[in-house]
Amino acid sequence: MDSLPIPASMEAVTPAWLTAILRAGGHLPQGDVTGVEVSLIGAGVGFIGSVGRLKLSYGGAPSNAPATLVAKLPSNDAGSRALGMMYGLYEREVRFYQQLAPEAGIAVPACYHADYDANGSAAIVLEDLTGGRFGDQVAGSTPAEASLAVRHLARFHAKWWDSPQVARFPWILPGETLLRGAIEMMYDACWQPCLERFGHLFTPALRQVMPELGKRSLKAMDLFFQGSRTICQGDYRPDNLFYGEPGTAHELVACDWQGPTFSPGVSDLAYVVTGSLSVDDRRQHEAGLLAEYHAGLCEGGVTSYAFEQLQQDYRSYFAGVVASGAILGATLPDGNERGKAMLEATFSRFIAAIDDLDALSLLPEL
Repeated sequence: MDSLPIPASMEAVTPAWLTAILRAGGHLPQGDVTGVEVSLIGAGVGFIGSVGRLKLSYGGAPSNAPATLVAKLPSNDAGSRALGMMYGLYEREVRFYQQLAPEAGIAVPACYHADYDANGSAAIVLEDLTGGRFGDQVAGSTPAEASLAVRHLARFHAKWWDSPQVARFPWILPGETLLRGAIEMMYDACWQPCLERFGHLFTPALRQVMPELGKRSLKAMDLFFQGSRTICQGDYRPDNLFYGEPGTAHELVACDWQGPTFSPGVSDLAYVVTGSLSVDDRRQHEAGLLAEYHAGLCEGGVTSYAFEQLQQDYRSYFAGVVASGAILGATLPDGNERGKAMLEATFSRFIAAIDDLDALSLLPEL
């Protein structure tokens, strides 16, 4: 497997390469891939990667050989690619599919191939999910979809709650390690460009604290990360969730595993509840979704996490989230209209939650 080349671009995903990886993985015992049509998907959704759907033609292959697959490669944008390499995103997703996916505790796409090298090249080939649809971050989720996502999240988190087994995966870093590095290196250079692009969405109170928000968020982080931890998906939002039709093998499949961390579970919970629901729906269903998540943890065997602590942690999460969001806002490539729309929707929803929860009052003073 290690001797197989890693394509530098979607144009290098050839029939010969696909034949080699499928055969090496035991998915093509006979025959060959004779043709491949590549169509880019998710344009403007993934900031860090390039994703393509592969339509395969065969000669002499079994009837159950996959007709379509999905390939993930590093971004063609030099800045995005450098960011992905700097934070180990490509390597981490390869390691996830190589080591953790079979026992993750949440449904993920079947992986046909995953490889990475020290130069930052990476390639992942996954099943092309059918019988349902992906969510849409810009349009938002329905309350029923958010409830489904929360239930699956709770079962996943319960499996790894304060588990010593996480040490088997040294590439899963503490959440504060990734966040702290990004904020320390990039926030001071990013907050003003972010405000130039998205400042019309910010409240006066938030605009006022932006110059010092990076440093204050780091202090808030020290408090936030003191409690229980679990494996967090790191980008648990509608664009990365596939909702299966009733009667299909999986009612929900979680995709995009570039950023799993060992963090407080509320990091994923707050992100999906606030980032996916409209402001009105979040206000109406927020308390019920938190209760549903807590019940799922209890059913999964978590006995030492009180609901009152969950509520407190949920509010604390919002004290520092904008600092990392500002970095995304400033580094979004020009011309990525889908990405811009997604950030506008997400900023609007999160800023409303920050205001509703009076989360800025939790920021430590410098």
